[in-house]
Amino acid sequence: MGLKPGAAVRGMGEVLRLPADAGRSGGGVLPENADRLVAMDAAEAVATLEGADTAVQMPEARDFTFPGPIAEALYWSDADIVGIQGPVGSGKTTTVLKSRLRRAVMMPRSTIDGWRRYKLLVVRETYRQLWSTTIPSYLEVYPKAMGTWSGGRGDPVTHVIQFDDGHGPIEFRVEFMAFGDDVIASMRGVQTTDIWLNETDTVPVEVLTAGIGRIDRWPGAVHFEGYPPELRGYGQICCDFNAPDEDNWTFQVFHDADERQRMADFMTASLPEGARPIRIEFYNQPGYGQPGCENLQNLSASYYPRQIAAMRLAGRGDMIDRLVYNKIVYLRAGDPVFRREFNRRIHVAETTIEPERGVPLRIGLDQGFKGAAVVAQFLEPFHWLFLAELHFPAERLMAVTFGQRLADLLERRFPGFEAEGWGDMAGEHGASQAADENATWNKLVGETAGFRVRPQKVGTNRIQPRLEGMRAALEFIHGGRPGLLIDPSCKYLIRGFEARYVWTDEVDSSGDKRKVPDKRLTEANVMDAGQYVLLSESKPSGLSKFSFPGAAAAAPGTGPGSRRPQEAGGLSAGFDVFNPYGD
Repeated sequence: MGLKPGAAVRGMGEVLRLPADAGRSGGGVLPENADRLVAMDAAEAVATLEGADTAVQMPEARDFTFPGPIAEALYWSDADIVGIQGPVGSGKTTTVLKSRLRRAVMMPRSTIDGWRRYKLLVVRETYRQLWSTTIPSYLEVYPKAMGTWSGGRGDPVTHVIQFDDGHGPIEFRVEFMAFGDDVIASMRGVQTTDIWLNETDTVPVEVLTAGIGRIDRWPGAVHFEGYPPELRGYGQICCDFNAPDEDNWTFQVFHDADERQRMADFMTASLPEGARPIRIEFYNQPGYGQPGCENLQNLSASYYPRQIAAMRLAGRGDMIDRLVYNKIVYLRAGDPVFRREFNRRIHVAETTIEPERGVPLRIGLDQGFKGAAVVAQFLEPFHWLFLAELHFPAERLMAVTFGQRLADLLERRFPGFEAEGWGDMAGEHGASQAADENATWNKLVGETAGFRVRPQKVGTNRIQPRLEGMRAALEFIHGGRPGLLIDPSCKYLIRGFEARYVWTDEVDSSGDKRKVPDKRLTEANVMDAGQYVLLSESKPSGLSKFSFPGAAAAAPGTGPGSRRPQEAGGLSAGFDVFNPYGD
């Protein structure tokens, strides 16, 4: 199979045949063995790795096949930044590596000695990651005996292959480097042709922004003297990854076409006049079970079902969606507090929720420099709409500033609506940032935003009533409507329910351990704000007045034709189990 039409402008002949795809996806090395490899000399470490090492030269590629059309499109891409996302086993990593050889073959010949010189920089955070997954994947495509290895012992590792494809000599150089704690310092002085960001969603965006200035610098410009301008620039950053979290930079860059174009235009503006515009391309493979799922021909029939079963056994449905079905999900930080009760299909609206006219807004507030607000409405008999949220985790805001931003939100989204608020009891303590010594966080926010904020005293600020209040709303369904419906713009709430409002262990002064929500994660602030507003319609126990049989029948407006739920029947204790003595 030759080069694509038009690709021969560099005049370098056909693409070379590569070793057949083994069909594996991320085999890798055990962590303890990776640590041992990091401490070795590169040649010694590579020699200990398993894998065929009989190939000593690059064969031709006339019978080369691709995992599928999307992977093939990535193979031929010469965009400045290119990304491919897909499920495990989709062949994306192998395709990325094979495409590097195509780009090496197409390099312009040096006007000094006629060699085509290509250098690939492979970047991960640690050398342990490089030795445990990246280098073993590389060796599946480029067996260890093809070239010479140098470096190692906790430093960059280099593999150099020199060969002739029948159209002249080629030097194919690959350097594996860990950036550690300081991306900018590690990338300083780097000169390379291309950069491969393996498992891109695990590296910071600074690798991309620093790396864009390090590509297209190997070999030096002196080797291209006399070439037209379009042949003097030949660099690429290539990214491969599984479905990322919505807040990961790979999602923001690659899934948003407008953002991709904005970035490309911004980087192009810094280039000299007449330079080729920057291009960013993205290829997204179908997930398992979707039409066009790629690389199935190289996988056993049980490959995906076996992984699904293992992940379900571990209670990691989020990993199934992400790694198998290639869906964007929030990555769990632990065991979600409301995992049993929350269902995104039920509790999150598909489109923006329009507020009910004539119904006042109820606003829950969580105080502090990382304050949070949830704007809600309550509809009879027990339906909550969470319409908006306000939270700025990257900033430390004074109460007045937070109140001003809340006022802006209400004016923009809910003009003309009356509002009342319920806040954390801790927000009733004097605010150190207030000019008035009697001012509190709740008072400052309320006065600035233009509504009254009262402290939420139900349950005396204990966590259990708040959790039960949330469960009551999540579990209530009447007339086909859920007790809680969340606007899709409330990303912190949704992420909290799905993945980031999780249990952790707390040890008291007596040494006893109990499960409590992890307050170290920023989503907990917004979840708390939502809980405070829910308690405005709850008992001191945190439960709604409709939680026990008979409670709804005792409420006014119940009966045939009423919107209130009817008595469900079942066992009844005959008294309020939370107030047995009628206090």
